[in-house]
Amino acid sequence: MGVPNFLQPGLRFSTILTKTGIVIMGAKYSLIGLVTVGGQALGMIFFFLFMSAVVLMWVGKKINMSPSLSACLAAGLSVCGVSATIAVAPAVNAKKEEMAYSIAVVLMFGLLALVIFPPLGQWLNLSDAQYGAFAGVGIINSAQVLAAGFGFSDEAGIIAGVYNIGRVIFLPFIVLMLTIMACQRETSLSCEPVNKWQIIVSKFPVFVLGFLTVVLLNTMGMISEPAVKTAKTFMEWAFLLGFASIGLTTRLSDLKAAGVSGVVVGFTIASLKAGLALLAVLYFIQ
Repeated sequence: MGVPNFLQPGLRFSTILTKTGIVIMGAKYSLIGLVTVGGQALGMIFFFLFMSAVVLMWVGKKINMSPSLSACLAAGLSVCGVSATIAVAPAVNAKKEEMAYSIAVVLMFGLLALVIFPPLGQWLNLSDAQYGAFAGVGIINSAQVLAAGFGFSDEAGIIAGVYNIGRVIFLPFIVLMLTIMACQRETSLSCEPVNKWQIIVSKFPVFVLGFLTVVLLNTMGMISEPAVKTAKTFMEWAFLLGFASIGLTTRLSDLKAAGVSGVVVGFTIASLKAGLALLAVLYFIQ
C-alpha cells in the first residue's frame, strides 16, 4: 500500500527512538551485571565482526566487486547494518546506488532472521543468555537484533541489546579498517592521508555513552524502582515505534533492486557468521 509522503519525516525520526530506547535500557543493568555479560560479548563480537568484514572484502576482490561496494557491504553485514553503511560510504567514495544496494541486502537478511531466529531458538531450547548472544551476533541491523531478541523473551532482548552495543562500539575501527583496505585495492580513489583519530572520534556512536551513563547512575542507586518500571515502559514504546518503522520502510522488491551478486555474497557471509555464532553459544554459553 505504501506510506504517504507526509508520514515520511516520522519514519526518519523513529531511528532516534530506537537509540533512545537503548539508552534507557541501561536502567536494567548495574555495572557488575554489564561487565559480566559485556566481557563475554566483546570477545565474541571482536572475532565475528572483524572476521566477517575481512572475508567479505576478500570475496569482493575475488569476484571483481568494486572496492567501495565491497566496503559498504562489509560494514553493513558486520557491524550494525544501515548506520555502518552510511558511516563508511563517504570514506570510500561510494555511490548512492551502492549504499542503497548494501542497505537493502542488510535489511532483507534481517527480515529473514526475524522469522527464523525465534522459532529456531525455541526448537534448540536455547537459554535466554544463549539466544540473546546468538541474535546479538548473528543479526546485523540494530533494530532487528532487538526485535528478534524480545521476540524470544524480555531477558533475551536485553542481552541481545548488550551484544548489539558491544558491536556498535567497534564501528569507527571497522570504518577505519575498511577505508584503508578499499584504498589499497583501488588507486582511483582519492586516498588522502587517513586521519585515524579523526575517523574514530567522528564515527563513534554517541548513544553508547548515554547507555553507559544510565548504567552508572543505576549502579550508584540514583534510579528508583518506580523509575526503572517507567523506563521499561518507555523503552518498550520506543522500540515498538522503531521496529514498526523498519517494516514500513522495507519492501521485498528491494531484493530485486539490489541485484544477484550482492545478495548471494551478502547472504552467504551473513548466514555463515550466524551459523558459527550459534555453534559458539551452544558450546561456550550456558
